[in-house]
Amino acid sequence: VNGTTSGNLAMILATCHSEDKVLVQRNSHKSIFNGLRLSGAHPIFLTPEIDNMTMIPTGVNEATLDKALQHFPEARVLILTYPNYYGMAYDYQSVINKAHDNGLLVLVDEAHGAHFGIGEDIPNSTLKMGADIVVQSAHKMLPAMTMGSFLHINSEQINIAQVEKYLSIIQTSSPSYPIMASLDLAR
Repeated sequence: VNGTTSGNLAMILATCHSEDKVLVQRNSHKSIFNGLRLSGAHPIFLTPEIDNMTMIPTGVNEATLDKALQHFPEARVLILTYPNYYGMAYDYQSVINKAHDNGLLVLVDEAHGAHFGIGEDIPNSTLKMGADIVVQSAHKMLPAMTMGSFLHINSEQINIAQVEKYLSIIQTSSPSYPIMASLDLAR
């Protein structure tokens, strides 16, 4: 009920620890950077591809991830943004597979993709691609009230109790029942 910002903070605090090396897409939301700052982890920024037509940063490709893994094999987590904040989607399947093959957890800020996977002509969610935790802003692309978001755990590698602990620390102790009801209706 405190938006995707709270979900991003909780997923990072539950999985990233002080001194951890974390690979993070450079064009992420400030909540990702704030979560890393709070966790004490060390971000290793990955430069996204630039769309040739729009000159807008999109996503991280497999070659960029390969290079980062060569330089930082001790990295524990990969944080991606999907789609970008202009709604541009790209296939992250190979990137997520590569991250998992190298023992990394994959966390995704999918704020603008809560509708992904609903129909044939809509891109898949990174949940379907195997991301470990995905946070979506239901209030952006689904009919939920402002600040209504979903946090999906999609992996047995994630300690659910840790995520719940950080959500209880980060979120309000007086949640809005209209927001919760709107999330249920949006679902």
